[in-house]
Amino acid sequence: MDAVGGMLIIVGGLILLGALGEFIFSKTGIPDAIWLVGAGILLGPVFQIVSADLLRPVVPFFGAIALAVILTGGAYRLQFAEVTEAAPRALLLAILGFIFSVAAICTFFWVGIQSGWMLPSKPLYWVLVGGILGGSSALIVMPTVSGGKVDAKIARTLEVESSATDALCVVVVMALLDLLVGGIADVTQPFVTLARQIGVGVGAGVVCSILLVPFYPMLRGQRQSYIILVAVMFLLYALTSAAQGNGAVAVLIAALLLGNAATIVPRFIPGAHPQAFQPSAESRTMQDQITFLIKSFFFVLIGLMFPIEPRAILLGAVAALTLLIFRIPAVALAVRGRKPSRKNFMLLVVAMPRGLAAGVLSTLPAHLGLPNTANLSGAVFAAIVTTIVIFSLGVTLAFWMPEAER
Repeated sequence: MDAVGGMLIIVGGLILLGALGEFIFSKTGIPDAIWLVGAGILLGPVFQIVSADLLRPVVPFFGAIALAVILTGGAYRLQFAEVTEAAPRALLLAILGFIFSVAAICTFFWVGIQSGWMLPSKPLYWVLVGGILGGSSALIVMPTVSGGKVDAKIARTLEVESSATDALCVVVVMALLDLLVGGIADVTQPFVTLARQIGVGVGAGVVCSILLVPFYPMLRGQRQSYIILVAVMFLLYALTSAAQGNGAVAVLIAALLLGNAATIVPRFIPGAHPQAFQPSAESRTMQDQITFLIKSFFFVLIGLMFPIEPRAILLGAVAALTLLIFRIPAVALAVRGRKPSRKNFMLLVVAMPRGLAAGVLSTLPAHLGLPNTANLSGAVFAAIVTTIVIFSLGVTLAFWMPEAER
């Protein structure tokens, strides 16, 4: 069989595996990520059918596309009432989770160096790796918790948290790389950069939504309406990034405002019909299909990038377990006074899967010439896969809890 036929078999098989994974998830609560990541590991490191080296150059491009699509779909579904209720706790969890994750990685490095099984390195490098692995992935969390099996409040909290930490990780890591590569003397520069990128992202998202609203009723009846929306989000992501803003934040804000246009527009334009600004059934179907395809290939890509060096696998797995341990107090502080059920507390704790953002960021230090970072991406991808396994097993155990435990 020629290469084209072989590739078609692989692509078709992955789509069928993704559909089977969603069916299994609906029946058992086992997330489809576990099967797709496993398929990627078999295709790549185990049987070497697909070379990870061929895919490394496209990881940043696919990461931006996947992030824009998932953020668009996730934010488009969120309603202001749900977001407003969940946002304070979610943002607190995002900040605490990020801080505790950085502390976890710094502890991991300190213990590793003191025990002699890791080479000495600067503490700022520890913080850099902590920033890379600092937040949960919206690409993984959003599709899993949106299936209806997770309590609505917990689902909204995790969706807002993962969206915030995706953006936070990118901004903080880029600021730290500026410090390490450019030698920026002003210690306030990272905070200024963070504030500027978030501010530009929020502003760009608001402006984009305002410009799109007048065309919304006209597009609503078109079969290509959601495709057009996704195309606009791609442009928004790219233009915001070019303007030194955060593209992920811009997409998140624009999609959130457009998804709530039926509530917002009548308040500013008397006589406007809310129905004209509600997403159509066709657009939601298209959204689900696009998200399914992106998600399926994303999980397989994570598996393909899994390292084959035992040392990198061990380092990544131990780092992931350290992140899990440090997430427990972060969640406990974030939900203090709320007393969630054991099931919901478990879901909040295990909802720590790292994703493609961490994978993309892990390739930057070596690309920029930072010393002793050549093997960083392998260990990071091992940590990513381990956190996905923890997330999948934790979600499954939570769904299988007896009713009395819920």
